[in-house]
Amino acid sequence: MAQRLLWMIKHYRTDFGALSCPVLCRLTGEVDADALDIALTGLTARHESLRTTFTGRGARLAQVVHPPAPVVARRVDLSDQPDPAAADQAVRTELRTGIDPTRWPSRTTLWRLGPREHVLCLNLHHLVTDAWSTGILFRDLGALYARATGAPAPLPATGWQYAEFVRWQQDLLDGDGLRRHREYWRRQLADSQLPALGGPAGDPAGMAGDRPATSDVAVDLDRETVARLRTLARTRRTTLFSVLLAVFYHHLHRVTGQDDLAVASMFANRSRPELRETVGLLANMVLLRARVGQAATFADLVRQAHAAAMGAFTYQDLPYQMLPLDVVHTGGRRADDVLFNVMAEVRHRTVAAGVGFELLVPPGLGSRFRFELAVAPVGPADLRAVFYHTTAAYTEAEAATFLAGYADLAARLAAEPTAPLRAGRPG
Repeated sequence: MAQRLLWMIKHYRTDFGALSCPVLCRLTGEVDADALDIALTGLTARHESLRTTFTGRGARLAQVVHPPAPVVARRVDLSDQPDPAAADQAVRTELRTGIDPTRWPSRTTLWRLGPREHVLCLNLHHLVTDAWSTGILFRDLGALYARATGAPAPLPATGWQYAEFVRWQQDLLDGDGLRRHREYWRRQLADSQLPALGGPAGDPAGMAGDRPATSDVAVDLDRETVARLRTLARTRRTTLFSVLLAVFYHHLHRVTGQDDLAVASMFANRSRPELRETVGLLANMVLLRARVGQAATFADLVRQAHAAAMGAFTYQDLPYQMLPLDVVHTGGRRADDVLFNVMAEVRHRTVAAGVGFELLVPPGLGSRFRFELAVAPVGPADLRAVFYHTTAAYTEAEAATFLAGYADLAARLAAEPTAPLRAGRPG
């Protein structure tokens, strides 16, 4: 179902960069490029999604899983380039170049920056992967590279391949699961509102067929604030996601004046243990609702965010396009106009056969959504908030102001979680 939705986006929106989901790595040490090709070949053999192409469209969209075949990365030598930004520009150009999943879902490039430094990009179409899959692929690539050089490296069983997930999801929707899931979401979303942000409804920047210009601005949250947010999550027996979401709700309330808010978010959709090691587009969008006007303190709002997140986790299997959006007051906006995400904490570094592998954040990838606030872990202790937006909806100055407001509010609410929200101290 998620693939069908993304396939429709592919045909009606041309911002290809937002449809790439790459595994981008910095390699340090004596890299054996031939062993790396063997590892990439093993990776593609291990995960069917990496050798899956697509035919048809809509309800007739079909997957074609191809047999394993050798993978050879395109090799580019940039070691003689005087400009240190040459590698970054090469990566940006690669990510802006579309992948045609009717032919092949991936493209791999290895840039040599020096005798002991390379950058590897396994550029994948989003139809065959998601953010959770990136962590799996990064781990497996390191282990398979070690094996290719003769070093032992353990790997867990793959669990279900993507086709098995599709069959399971279809069985769920053909049975009583569809009714139960729709009933929950109808109750949960009844009479909720979408945030009114970024210009009037019907802004052409969000209309199908256009190629809206997008931009992003980022800020690192204060380390003491992050520590307090993590402590608050532990003491309230919830997750960091719920705490950061509660900050977002209150910030939206301050900006829009709305008390009842529903925002979109992407969930990994891997509640079954058979799916923990599956590579593919399993991620699903949900709507998370909070009644900010009913929260006396930030701790109360955290409790609401936790309840919304837990309910969504339980009923995340219902495909986004089947949510009962007719009960939501959209104001003429798209239900995914405002998106909030917290990136999963994954292992960003590993060493295989003496080569250091570091997972990088792809530059200039952008977002296919009009307004997205993403919070990502940076190392073991820090958090970075990134605000992606269409330039037609927000100017650079407005975007920077919005993000700075979120960071400032996070610091104040983390310091005084039980102070009254309407007393003007943290709120």
